[in-house]
Amino acid sequence: MGFLTPQATGELGVLKTYALQQLAQLRTTEVGLSNEQAHSHPAASALNLTGLLRHCGAVGVYWSACAVAAPDAPQIPDGFDDLPLEDMIADESTLEETLVYFDRCVDLTTANFDAVTDLSAPVPVPPAPWYPPELTSWEARWCLAHISTEVARHTGHADIIRESIDGKGAYELNDLAEAL
Repeated sequence: MGFLTPQATGELGVLKTYALQQLAQLRTTEVGLSNEQAHSHPAASALNLTGLLRHCGAVGVYWSACAVAAPDAPQIPDGFDDLPLEDMIADESTLEETLVYFDRCVDLTTANFDAVTDLSAPVPVPPAPWYPPELTSWEARWCLAHISTEVARHTGHADIIRESIDGKGAYELNDLAEAL
């Protein structure tokens, strides 16, 4: 049952398992789609599946790299920048190229989770207008939990987009993905 998060033990193991499960669920939303469908905007928003895959992949890489590097600045490999969501949605890479990028992001995220040694390490808050100025750091565990929440939010968006394209929901898509 692909939608069921596997059992995990220990705080880091649970954080990793949930984050990777959410990324896997997002990946199922593209099963059986054409490039045109994956780039479409069938719902009221401007979101599309390829943009969500790119954005969520980058979220995993960025925030897991922050947790590994704490208290220093993260080292993000070239080509895996956490660009604004609007840029990811506008990216015209093919679905196949997007899936290669996404799968590489998941690999990097997994490796970063495996390299985390201190969940309490302070992670400097990146500059952004939505963070309060007095907030200077959060714990590495916060960064890893943030991956799951951010990806889960966008996986819900992806579910709605996919259902708008062809009516297929998460249960059916998990079955189709497992059959591949």
